[in-house]
Amino acid sequence: MKLHTISGLKLFQAAILSMLFGLLSLPLLAQPVPQEPRSEGAIEVLHVQGNVWLIAGAGGNIAVQAGEQGIILVDTGAQEYSEEVIAAIASISDRPIRYIINTSMAEQHVGGNAQIASLPGGSTSGATRGARIAVIAQENVLFGMSVARGPDGEQVYPQESWPTEGYFEPHRSQVFNDEAIDIYHMPNAYSNGDSVVYFRGSNVMVSGDIFTTTNLPLINPLMGGSLQGTIAALDHMLEITVAGDFAEGGTYIIPGHGYIADEAELVEYRDMAYIIRDRIQHLVREEEASLEEVIAARPVLGWESRYSNPGWTVDMFIEALYEEFTAQ
Repeated sequence: MKLHTISGLKLFQAAILSMLFGLLSLPLLAQPVPQEPRSEGAIEVLHVQGNVWLIAGAGGNIAVQAGEQGIILVDTGAQEYSEEVIAAIASISDRPIRYIINTSMAEQHVGGNAQIASLPGGSTSGATRGARIAVIAQENVLFGMSVARGPDGEQVYPQESWPTEGYFEPHRSQVFNDEAIDIYHMPNAYSNGDSVVYFRGSNVMVSGDIFTTTNLPLINPLMGGSLQGTIAALDHMLEITVAGDFAEGGTYIIPGHGYIADEAELVEYRDMAYIIRDRIQHLVREEEASLEEVIAARPVLGWESRYSNPGWTVDMFIEALYEEFTAQ
């Protein structure tokens, strides 16, 4: 198994670049950023297929791959659900957790990192076997979490929650529980550090916030997100997924939020992103429309009632994207 880590020099250089990026982004602070939907109700555990399960209801969706060697988690949910998530993992397997993979630095996907990664030996049953749990993420997640500060200058993410292994290649792979696992960096989609995880043998993909069944594309321009990056990521995902009979089943996709989907639903979401992009691009570049005029033209017509919600309304979505299309 290949493990790629960041040298001290590279970490220092990238951290400086990350802080400089933050300073350069100060004029964008008025832009809205998506507030992820809060899950309500009891935690649910669902078998997806193969070695992969879904834990739903803990903020962001959590994927669990379990086998003889132990457990891999993709994301850890919101912090307040950590105890319930640990109990849910134990209901799937009593093997120790060996790896956590974070798809981004969104709070509802990394909130449980500190508590879950500190389990003795990664065991959900109290055994003290094995080494510390490795937390894997694209390097920009590590940089972003380490420098993130709140309004009073306080550190947003405790050091115990930071990734311990930052990968920097476009693609990282490893084998665990006799299953090949691919981790793909999808740059500038929700953020500049997004990862999509594909469990080859189980034929299950975990998308993080690049794809949801509950929202318009979640794009955070302050962290390098863009609609064009999201479209590129969705296209890449469709190059990997395979439809089953009559376009049903085949590769199952665990979205960042919402229900388990398949390729047909991913195609529908990708096509929506293309149509919205073309409409806004025409209004801005051909009609030279102002932000107010773009909003009034309703370029998201056809998806407003399904995807608009208080934390990420149509107007917020358009406002976050407007500068992307006005930049030459």
